[in-house]
Amino acid sequence: MVYYTDMANTKTLRSGVGAGDLASLLAQLSEEKNRLERLLLRVDEVLRSAARAGGRSGEAIAPDVAPPRKSPLDKVKAVVDATADLREANGNLSAARIAKVFGVSLSQLAGWLGRSKQAVSKTPDADSLQGALGYFERVARLRLVAGSGAEFRKWLRMPSDMLSHRTPLDLLAAGQWQAMADYVDDALTGAPT
Repeated sequence: MVYYTDMANTKTLRSGVGAGDLASLLAQLSEEKNRLERLLLRVDEVLRSAARAGGRSGEAIAPDVAPPRKSPLDKVKAVVDATADLREANGNLSAARIAKVFGVSLSQLAGWLGRSKQAVSKTPDADSLQGALGYFERVARLRLVAGSGAEFRKWLRMPSDMLSHRTPLDLLAAGQWQAMADYVDDALTGAPT
């Protein structure tokens, strides 16, 4: 027996249940998952906004961000090669190159990273930025299917039903980096969102 609780109802699935009932339950679970993901995005946005409002001027919001969770695509050479242009000769990701690919100013990207434009301009491939820039590298993998850089930048600015009618850039600006990295992974692997 498997139990599913959606806060209001408890449903029981028995081994002899029909395929239609199972499909209905799976659809409800999928809807609930999407609702919770939207809620988590909103919670993260509110928390990040509160951190910005409470932070002192010039203070980094997230100074040394942990890198994104591992992805099965991290081991696919073609996927990794698709973002080679975001790296400097030393192998580090470059904030300047990422800003250019994403079609945003270095100042705007620096703000998202919780850094000053001057600090990011001086050392765009700083070791302390690598964790945060890793999320943007994962999102940039979508260029594999978007085709041109212009198409990728267009996608970044298009609201999506799957993103609660927001644009990918809106979510990146709100600090929803892991959510966007996962979204792109799902899009590239064909996993349901």
